[in-house]
This record gives sequence, C-alpha cells and structure tokens, in this order.
Amino acid sequence: MTIKHGPVWKVIIAIAFVLLVMFVTTRVASQISEKSGEIVNVQGSFSDMSFFSGDEVNLKVNSTDDVFAAGGAVSANDSSADHLILAGGEITATDVDVRDIFAAGGKITLASGEIADDVIAAGGDIVVRPTFQIGGSAVFTGGDVKIEAPVAADLRAAAGKVYLNSTVAGNARLMGDFVEIGPKSRIGGDLLYRTENLKIAPGAVITGKKIILPDEEYAELERWGKGGAALFAVFSIALLLGFAVLVIIVTVTVPSLMNAASTMIRSKPLRTMGIGLLITIAIPIAVIVLFATVIGVPLALLIGAIFFAVAPVAIAATSYFLGMSGREIITKKTDQPPTMIERLLWPALGAILILLLGMIPYVGLLVWLLALIVGVGAVIPRGGKALAQNA
Repeated sequence: MTIKHGPVWKVIIAIAFVLLVMFVTTRVASQISEKSGEIVNVQGSFSDMSFFSGDEVNLKVNSTDDVFAAGGAVSANDSSADHLILAGGEITATDVDVRDIFAAGGKITLASGEIADDVIAAGGDIVVRPTFQIGGSAVFTGGDVKIEAPVAADLRAAAGKVYLNSTVAGNARLMGDFVEIGPKSRIGGDLLYRTENLKIAPGAVITGKKIILPDEEYAELERWGKGGAALFAVFSIALLLGFAVLVIIVTVTVPSLMNAASTMIRSKPLRTMGIGLLITIAIPIAVIVLFATVIGVPLALLIGAIFFAVAPVAIAATSYFLGMSGREIITKKTDQPPTMIERLLWPALGAILILLLGMIPYVGLLVWLLALIVGVGAVIPRGGKALAQNA
C-alpha cells in the first residue's frame, strides 16, 4: 500500500505502536526474547518480539515478529522477520527477507535480500547494492549515500553526496551537495532535486519531469530544525529546574515502576542500554522524516508527545537506580527494604548527582543522554507490568 504523496511509513507506525503496547500492557515482559553480551551470536526461530544487544551482534534468525538489534557492529545474515530494526556503528544486512527494515548507524551496508515493503536508513555512509530488492518505498539520509538497488515505489534521499544507479518505479526526490544519476538509472516518475551539482549520465532514463525543489521547502525544514533545537533547550532547562521534584513524585506515585526499572538496569544492563539506544535513535529520526511530509505531521506530533512524556520518567528511573545503589553501597543495607524516607532521599540524591554531572561542559550532554537511554530501556519494557501492580 502506497500513498500518492509519499512513502507509507509502516516502520515508523510499527515503532510507535510497539512503544504504546509495551508501555500499557501486562503481557509484554513474558513475550520478549532477549540476549546481550560482548559478542552475541543468535540463531534459531522466534515467534515473539526479540531484542539483542552487545559490542558485536550477529543474527541468523527466522522470526514471525519484530527483531531489534543494537551494538558496535551488527550483522543480519540469512535472516527473516516482520520488521528488522538495527542500530550500531557498523551495520550489514545480507540475504535478509523481511517486510520492512529500519537501520541507523555509522556505516550501513545493505548487501542482499528482499524487502517486501519499505526501507528507512540513516547513517554516515550508506551503500545499497544491486542484489538488495526493495518492494516498496525507500528513505535514505546520511553523509554519503550510494543506491544501486531497484526501488518499486518512491525514493527519497538526502546526503552530502547522493549517487543513484538503479531503477525507481515512482518519483525520486534527491537532495545533497552532489547528486549523481548513473547510467543504469531508470526513473519511472519525476526527478525532484535540490543541489548545485547535478550530474546525469548519458544512459540514464527519466520518464517524468525534472523539477528543482523550491527554496521555501528547504527553508521550512531548516526553520523546523532550529525550532526543534530551541524546544529541546527549553525542555532541558525545565528538567534542570524540576528534576528532583519529579523524581520524588514518580517514586511516590509509581513505586513498582521505579523498582522494576531499577532491577532491570542492575540485572540486565546491556539489554537495557540496547533497548534504550534503539528507541532513542528511532524516535527523533521518525519524527524528522514524518515532518517532511504533510500527511505524517499528526503522527510525528503523537510520537514526539509520547517520547517527551516518557523521557522525564526514564531519567527519573535512572536517578532512582543511582540513588538506591548508593544507599546499598554506603549503608550496607542490602537485605533491608528501604523506608519511605529513604525512598525519597536517596533517589533525590541520585537526581542531584545527574544534575551536577550534567552541568559539566561537553561531558554533561553525554551524562544526560546516557541517563535517558538507560532509563528508556528500563521503563518501556517494565512500564505496563509495573503500572498494573500499582493499579
């Protein structure tokens, strides 16, 4: 299914749906398959949602549900899934058979396989080889994007350098400092481009019109980006001012959520960071891509609202973990449950620690980002079950 004005954002919708379901249901925890470690080799069949994280993740799986993987290096070989979501420094997909794929990383190589519907990828360098078949639409953004795979619907690519040398059944919308159309390119629709350096090889075929994208469109996206940065700054200031109070309020109102999140961080740190990294990377990219289309703006606002609602609670969960861990280390009360005063005092101290570290130039940004990633990775999977216990 493809909408005339742009790609169908099924991957993004799926991510939003997964977030909602994981947060409000009580059955998710028992349905998730996960594995984490320094080197994670995964083989076998899965019927439920799967999460894998580590320094190196190698997948060879057959799943009827969604598969998430995050790590320094992530490879999916001879794998099948409903949605395949990958995040890492270096990502490789070979002989994959999935409905949709979402990838975010430093270097992304989509070597071979069949994608039944859509592909969305964001990274430093992206290479899509001829043996990679895309059955729907494709969206690529990065520093250097090279597309040699056939695209059965529309193509959107924005990068420092965009190289296209394949068949695109629909429109091709290309933006970059350099845009090159190779001799094997066959564009069935229009070529819409924005670049000061366009090169079209003599053998390339463009059935539709060649349309230069107006300055207004570029300027609008730029203004939106600046507005998003301002919004993030305001949001950060609000966190600084009310963070300690928030931690206390959350601790009092949903103690089971804080306990469950803290337990997950302590017992499964790599898995927690992997889940958090995937969600933290996926959501901003999803919002940016959706804002680039008219039909996607309402969904972008919904996803953004959900993320901003979860983010303070996630950082509060990280503060709770730090505070209660500090209590165990300092007081040696590992076997005694905390009193109400301790539940308020120690998490507040954890929040203060994050606040102080967060004020350090450069390092502070990493502290906030790490606190967010860890908290999101703990709150999302545990949220529904913990909230049900408080209900």
